[in-house]
Amino acid sequence: MRNGKSMLGKPVIAYDSGEKFKTIADLIFDQENNLLLGFLVDEAGWFSNALVLPLNQIQAIGNDGVIVASKDAIIPASESPQIETILNRNNILKGTRIMTTDGHDLGKMEDLYFDDVSGAIEGYAVSGGIFADAYSGRSFVPAPDTLKIGEDVAFVPAYIADLMEEQVGGIKSVLQTTGDKVKEIAQATGEKAQDAAQLTGEKLQEVTQLASTTFTNVVIHPEEQEAFMLGKVAQEAIQIPNGLYLVQPGQVVSQSDILLARNYNLTDALYRATGGSLTDKIGGQLTGAMASMGVEQAQGRRVNRMIFTDEGLVIAAEGQIVTPRVIERAKAYHYEQALLESVGLTAVGALQTTGSDVGQQVKEGAKGLWEQVKETASNLQDQGAKAIEDQRIKGALGRPVTRVILDRNDGVILNVGELITHQAIADSRQADVLEVLLDSVYTETPHLSLDELRAPEHGKAALNQ
Repeated sequence: MRNGKSMLGKPVIAYDSGEKFKTIADLIFDQENNLLLGFLVDEAGWFSNALVLPLNQIQAIGNDGVIVASKDAIIPASESPQIETILNRNNILKGTRIMTTDGHDLGKMEDLYFDDVSGAIEGYAVSGGIFADAYSGRSFVPAPDTLKIGEDVAFVPAYIADLMEEQVGGIKSVLQTTGDKVKEIAQATGEKAQDAAQLTGEKLQEVTQLASTTFTNVVIHPEEQEAFMLGKVAQEAIQIPNGLYLVQPGQVVSQSDILLARNYNLTDALYRATGGSLTDKIGGQLTGAMASMGVEQAQGRRVNRMIFTDEGLVIAAEGQIVTPRVIERAKAYHYEQALLESVGLTAVGALQTTGSDVGQQVKEGAKGLWEQVKETASNLQDQGAKAIEDQRIKGALGRPVTRVILDRNDGVILNVGELITHQAIADSRQADVLEVLLDSVYTETPHLSLDELRAPEHGKAALNQ
């Protein structure tokens, strides 16, 4: 969803010409259907001569502008009877007080939140009223099916006040009633998570010691590594094969340095030299996984700050009570952790679920987290090991072996000095001696001729038989 205030003053840009030709001046709201129909653009004159931008003519809404296909998206209000009728009513939302039909003052309307595709209104930001936050003085009124706007007051059904009540029957009440028992379980959960992080770090260290380049690329895409290190300061020297240095300590990494690192297969080395960290990446993934598992615990709680995406979409508004719809939106944009934090929960804390047997459920949550962490670490190790093996095979192909490679029946797969082929790799794998083969690759520059190195008999997978 988006908030109406963020739209005011945005330029309207024509896609076909790239020209900024109008500015959003106000919102056009249909109270009977609870819909945002479009926008009044910056145009002098009375409403009868107003120019408007219907919502269905908008291609995209960004942080810095509203994109339309062409200037023809702006039309006179008279060409849209629905919009013209609303403009003639001259209903002013801003500053209107919202009251329930049974007399509860919910506050003064300051803003509204809408779906930027359908135009459906999700709610209103208000100041003051019986549900105003003690610190910000604001609250969020969920939008009813219809809103009755009068000269001074807008009326909403009485049930709206019930929807604004924060539900504290979740983890908050459990903590109040179970006390030390939950604290002990929470501590155990934290210890499990800490052990998991340590295990993951150990596994990462084991694998990265074998082949840091390949494993780093498995966990973090090379493009992400390059984006991270551009403009960063190298903390250590990296040498390239010709004896020269790719970077020296204190050097700012440029795009040419990154391209050179890519050519010499040193992207991961440069990434780590500029402060890139595998463990930070994994830690963030684990925290995100925990937040995803526990985000349902945010339901019924009041949001204490706005949550925006990078594109300016509103995940949740300040003062809003979290509903299943808000949770689904947080999941869709991967803002589960931000939503939990906005209602005063942590990822680990959210896993302390409630129920008739809170202790058992928290233990099960900890067990599930532990199993997920172990699976994550195991999968990373498996992926790294496979990538390492592939890299070793690529380096071995076309090189001679330094020992006789035998199959299970003592048949010769390759003899001393013969070149490693794809068939030799396949035969060695089938005979369960691939590791023997890869450990027997001759990697030095030979000082003998091939005839001197080659054995008198060919192996069954040799090129010359």
